[in-house]
Amino acid sequence: MKTYITYGTEYFLKQIVNNNKTRDIFTFVAEDNTYLYEETDQETLFSAPQTFDAIRQDGVLLELPMLMIYFVVSDTRQDVFDTHELPLEDLHQYEGYHALRLLKPVRGETYAYVLQFDSKAHMTDFKKSSFFRKYLSEDALKQYQSADFINNIYYTKHLFPLED
Repeated sequence: MKTYITYGTEYFLKQIVNNNKTRDIFTFVAEDNTYLYEETDQETLFSAPQTFDAIRQDGVLLELPMLMIYFVVSDTRQDVFDTHELPLEDLHQYEGYHALRLLKPVRGETYAYVLQFDSKAHMTDFKKSSFFRKYLSEDALKQYQSADFINNIYYTKHLFPLED
């Protein structure tokens, strides 16, 4: 199963969703754009998506607030990162936690963690947690980056379901 993420204008992306009602495509908004997110075994509908394989997952994704963490894992560290243990059972202790995906890029080195929460407040509280600091913070993920700091990326996006 592949995960596809694309972004653009709300008007254009709504047309994709409205013309493909049989597909499970989630629509989210962030400060910078509108995003579409799809997990499927079918060919993508998106013209230029980010394409990922889900290498770790927990829970079922819904149209709930989503925290996306993009970060680079160097080629030489990918095998180590892909097999590191993330204590998923510990996530369930956080109020409002709903689902997680660890997405490996089909091409490139920029991975993504996707976490969903019942509300923006739960997501904000989680970012202050010891779990976040230990496993998902920029400092925690630095060990998998290359020595070339110019190519290292770490940034987060807060996505919220698009209200009709």
